[in-house]
Amino acid sequence: MKICIVRHGSAVPGAVDDHSRTLTEKGHHQAAQAGKWLQSQAFDQAACWASPYQRTLQTAEHVAAATGYSVQADHLLTPDGNITELVDQLQQRHQDVILVSHLPLVGHLASYLIDGEVRDQPWSLAECWLLEGDIAGPGCMSVIGMWYPALES
Repeated sequence: MKICIVRHGSAVPGAVDDHSRTLTEKGHHQAAQAGKWLQSQAFDQAACWASPYQRTLQTAEHVAAATGYSVQADHLLTPDGNITELVDQLQQRHQDVILVSHLPLVGHLASYLIDGEVRDQPWSLAECWLLEGDIAGPGCMSVIGMWYPALES
C-alpha cells in the first residue's frame, strides 16, 4: 500500500475564518507541480482525500486534474485531526491514497506511520511524502519518495 501525504500550497494569510483561506497564485502553481509529480508515481487505484478547508480542497483539485483520481473531503484531515481514527480509516482501505492536509497533521501522521510516534515536523508548502508498507500502521511504513517546490527544475 502507498500513502502520499501532501501539505496544501501557499495560502492567503490569516483570514478570520481559517476554513475559507484560499490558495495564492503561487499556491496554485505549487499544487499543480505537486500534481505533476504525483502523476509520475505508480499508484494502485488511488483516491485523493483532503481536509474540507478551502486551500486543501483547491490543492487536491490540482492533484485530481493531473492524476484523474477523485477527491473526497474528510474531517480527519483538518489540522487537529485524530491520527488514531485516521489510521484506522486507512487500514480499511486496500488501495493507495493521497492525503492533502495541513501542519501539524502532515508531520504527525508521517512520523506515526514511519516511527510509531507522533512528532512535530516542519513541512514546506505543497511538500509530498510517498510512503509504502504492507499496512498503514504505526511504524509499518517507509518513505520511498519525496517532492517539494524547491526540487522543481
